[in-house]
Amino acid sequence: MTEMKEVKAMTPKEFKAKSKPKFAANFEEYYPVNTLRKYGFERHECPICHEHYWSTATTRVKTCGDSNCEGKYKFIGTGCGIGAKGHKITIDEAWKTYEKALTSTEIPATAIKRYPVVARWRNDVDFVAAGIYCFQPYCVTGQLEPPANPLICPQFCLRFNDLDNIGISGRHFSGFIMIGLQVFNSPQKYVYFKEECVDYNLRWLTKELEIELDDITLIEDVWCGGGNLGPSIEMFVKGLEVGNMVFTQYKILDFVKGEFEPLKHQVIDVGIGLERIPWLINGTPTSYLEAFPGAVKYLQSKLGVTLESDVISKFAPYCCLLNLDECKDVNKAWADIAKECGVENREVLQKAIQPARDLYIIADHSRTMLIAIYDGALPSAVGGGANLRNIVRRMFSILAKNGWWEKLGGMDGLMELFECHKKDLEKIYGKFDEYKSFRKIIEMEYQRWCTTDIESQQKVQTLLKKKKGVLTVDDWIFAMKSYGLSPDKINEISKLPIPDNLYTKLAELEDQRVKMLPTELYETADIPETKELFYENGDLREFNSEIVSILEKVDEKGKGTGVHNLVILKESAFYPIGGGQDNDTGKIKIDGVIYDVTYVEKVGKCILHHINSDLKNWNELKGQVVTGYVDDQRRNQLRAHHTATHIIHQAAHQVLGPHVWQNGAKKTVEEAHLDITHFSSITREEENAIEKLANEMIRKSLKINKFVLSKEEAEKRYGFSLYQGGVVAGNEVRIVDISGYDTEACCGTHCDNTSQVGLIRIIKTNRISDGVVRIRFVAGDAAYKNMAMEKNLINDLCDSYSVLPEVLQPTLERIFTDYKKLTKQSSKMIGEIFNLYMRVILDEKNKMVFASIPGATQTTCVSFIPQHAPEFKKAGKSVLVLAEGMIYALVNTSDFKAEELKEILEKSKVSKRKQEKKEEGKEEKKEKSVPFRISPLKVKVKGKKPEVIEGYVEVTGSIGGNVTLVTDFLKKAGFIEFQL
Repeated sequence: MTEMKEVKAMTPKEFKAKSKPKFAANFEEYYPVNTLRKYGFERHECPICHEHYWSTATTRVKTCGDSNCEGKYKFIGTGCGIGAKGHKITIDEAWKTYEKALTSTEIPATAIKRYPVVARWRNDVDFVAAGIYCFQPYCVTGQLEPPANPLICPQFCLRFNDLDNIGISGRHFSGFIMIGLQVFNSPQKYVYFKEECVDYNLRWLTKELEIELDDITLIEDVWCGGGNLGPSIEMFVKGLEVGNMVFTQYKILDFVKGEFEPLKHQVIDVGIGLERIPWLINGTPTSYLEAFPGAVKYLQSKLGVTLESDVISKFAPYCCLLNLDECKDVNKAWADIAKECGVENREVLQKAIQPARDLYIIADHSRTMLIAIYDGALPSAVGGGANLRNIVRRMFSILAKNGWWEKLGGMDGLMELFECHKKDLEKIYGKFDEYKSFRKIIEMEYQRWCTTDIESQQKVQTLLKKKKGVLTVDDWIFAMKSYGLSPDKINEISKLPIPDNLYTKLAELEDQRVKMLPTELYETADIPETKELFYENGDLREFNSEIVSILEKVDEKGKGTGVHNLVILKESAFYPIGGGQDNDTGKIKIDGVIYDVTYVEKVGKCILHHINSDLKNWNELKGQVVTGYVDDQRRNQLRAHHTATHIIHQAAHQVLGPHVWQNGAKKTVEEAHLDITHFSSITREEENAIEKLANEMIRKSLKINKFVLSKEEAEKRYGFSLYQGGVVAGNEVRIVDISGYDTEACCGTHCDNTSQVGLIRIIKTNRISDGVVRIRFVAGDAAYKNMAMEKNLINDLCDSYSVLPEVLQPTLERIFTDYKKLTKQSSKMIGEIFNLYMRVILDEKNKMVFASIPGATQTTCVSFIPQHAPEFKKAGKSVLVLAEGMIYALVNTSDFKAEELKEILEKSKVSKRKQEKKEEGKEEKKEKSVPFRISPLKVKVKGKKPEVIEGYVEVTGSIGGNVTLVTDFLKKAGFIEFQL
C-alpha cells in the first residue's frame, strides 16, 4: 500500500496573501475598473506600503491614503465635504444620508431594522460582529431568501478585540453601528455586483456628503473566510477608512494549490462605521464626541473632565498611529507623537489625555452594556457573557480609581447615563421598551465587583510573590478569569502597567473556543427519511409501517457487535430522543413476535428503534409490515413535562424580567428542568410567583397551536425570541404557540391545550453556573405523585412527633436547635478526651508512642492533636494515632521514616490486588498510590501566620485493614504502644 504524503493546507490569512498578487496582476478581471475610470480614478502603487490604490488626485496624493502611510488624519480641525462648508451633521443625520442615497438608486435598496446583537440564530458565535453575520449562513448560501434584496441596515455590532485602543485611536469601539449594504445574487436572480456597488457608494460620498473626489482613495484588497474568496475595496478619505466593500465571488477548491472557482451565489457585503462619518464631516478631535453626544455631555458635566485642550487638539490628528494591532513599537510611537505635540515626553502626553480616554471608555462600555442586555445577554464568567463582565468591571474600576463614582451620583447617576444613551440611539432605532430588570442586573454586577475586589486582592499578592513581581500577559488573563478582577484593579494591586496587548490576547483566546460536533455512529445518508407520525397526530399510539432497514448495533468506538436490533421504519409514531425530551418506548410486532422498544433516536433523517433482541433473520425482514405500540402513559407524561417547560419559561419571563432566555432543558418521565439566564438565585417569593402564574395559564385552558413555517416567515412574524432552544437546522421551523403567551421553534411532543398539563409544581431552583439558574419541576401525574409524597412525609413526621401539621415546623426547629447544642457539647467532650490522652502520653517516659484512641477519626485528630505540637517538640517526643483505617502522626523526622511505611503499604496493596485478580482470572491493572501525605508541621497562632515546628512532620494516610502490618513496623522502629 502506497504511503500517503501529508501536506499542509493554507490558513485563510495565508491564502489571502498568496491570492493578492494574482488579483493585483489581473486587476482588470477582479476589480470594477470601468466604474473607477468613469469617475476619473487612476491606479497607483503606494511608495510606503506598496498596496495598489485608485485616486483622481494624481498630482497631490502621494500615498494610498491610509493614515499609517499619511502619518496623520488630515480632516481633524477642518472637516470634510459639507462639513468644511459649515454644515455639521449628527450621527443619525449621517445614517439618513446613506439611506437616502441607497434607496434612490436605479436598483434601490430597502432599509431594514437592526438584528439583535445576541446571535441566537447561529451556534458558532455569541454576538453579531458585522452586518453580514445576520444573514449567515442561509441567506449567503441561497438556502433562504433575505428580508430584502438589496438591503441596508444600521446594525449594532459588538467586538472585544479592540478594547486596548478605545479612547486613544479615536475610532475603536466595543459596540458600534455598522452601516451594512448586502446584495445577494443567485443563478435565478441577479441584482447587481461590483461596478454598481462602487458607483452607488461614490455617489453617496460625493453627492450626499459633498466630498471631493480628490480626497477619496480606494485601496485594492482581498477578502478570505469560510472557504470563500473575493476582491474587496477599502474607502479612505483624508487618512480615515470610511468603509470596506467586499465581493464574495469565489469558492476555494484547494487550500494547498490555491485553486478557486466562481460561486453560484455571489454576495456584496459593504461595512461602514457610522460613527466615523460625522467625525469625518465635522472634523472633531475624536469620533466619541459624535457617537455619544448626550452621554459625553452628561459625563463631562458630572465628572468635570476637560475634553478640549491644546494638548488634545495637537494629539488628535496623530492618534491614528497608536493602533496596537498594527503598531510595532508603541512606546516609540507615543514618544514621536509627544514630540509633534511639543510635549516633554510620552509620559506627560499620556497623563494629559488619560482623563479624556477614561471618560470615553465609560461612554463606550456603558452603551455596549445597554444594547447587549436589552438584546438578551447577561454578564457572566463564561462565553460571550465573560466579555460583558470584563467591560462592566473595567468601567467600575475606572470610576473608582478616578474617584468618579460619587461624582457621578453612584448607581442613580449610572442609570441616568444609560438614559442618555437611549436618547442618543432613539433617533436611529426608535424608542426603547421598558426593561424592568435592567437596573437589578447592573446593581448585581456592581455588588459582585465590590465583593470580588475584597476577596481576590490577597490572591493577586500571592501570584505576584510566586512570579517574583513580574506578570506576563497570560498571568494577567489568569488573574482576570480566576479571580474575577478587572485589569485596572490588578494594576492597582500589583503596581504593574496593564499590558498593551491584553485585550487583543483575550479576544484571540475567545476566538479559539470551538464547539465540537457529536460523532455519528450510524451511516443513514442513503436510507429514505422516516415520516414522523407523532407530529401529524399527537394522540396516535398504534400504527402499521414497513421495515426500510435493520442496522447492526455498534459500540461507542463504532465497532460492530454482531447484533442486528436497530429497526428503521417507513413511518413512525415513536418520538426519538431530542429537543431535551426523552424518547418514547413501547413494543413492536415483527413477523408475529412482539419485541420491547427500549430506545429511539434520530440519525440524519432516519428514526432508529432499538429493540431488546437480535433479529437473526434481519436480512429477510426488509419490506415487511410491522405494528408499533407507543407506551401511552410515558408519552402523556413526557408531553406534559415538555408543555410545562414552555409555560414555566413564560412565567419566569413575566416574573423575573425580559432578560430571561432558555439556556437548556431536560424532560424525563420522573421530572423536568429548565435552565434560564438570570443574574442571581431565585428567591422563594419569586419561585412561588412563577409556580402560581404557570398554574393560572393551565387553568385558562389555552389552546396550543403547532405548525410549520419557513424560517424567513417565522422570523418576520415572531422575531429571534423563537430560538429559545438554540439553532434550528434547515429552511423550515416547527412552531409551538401557546395562544400568544409563548411562541417558540420547538420539536418534541406537546399537549393540545394547557389544561391537559393538569398541575405544575416547582421542586427546587438553584444556580448551576454564573448567570444560569435551573428550575426543577414536575407536571401532570408526576406533580400529583409529588404532592402525595409530600403529604405522606408530613403525616409521617406528625405521627412520629405526635404533633399537628400546623406545629410541625416549630417542633422540628426546636429539635434541630437541641441537636446542635448536643453536637457542640459532644465535640467539646471529645476534645477533652484527646487532651487527656495527649497529657498522659507527654508524661510517659517513652519518646516514641503510638495509641488507638476510641472514636478517633481523621477530623478529630486534625482538630485536637496539632495544638500540642510545641509541647511534643519541647519534650522531644513523637506520637502516632491509629483511627478508623488511617493514621495521624506528629513525629520527629529522625524517629520515624514515613516514606518507608508508605512504601510498605503500597507493596501490600499491590500484592493483595494481584492475588485477587489471579483468583478472579482477570488482567492486572496498575494501582493508584496509597493516599499518604507527609508535610511540614505547622501550628496556628492567633493573629499571626502559622508557625512551622522545625524537625517535625505531620503524617496522614490511609492504611485500610493493615493495622497489624503498621503496628509491627512501629514496634520495629522503636515505638511503644500506649494504653490508657
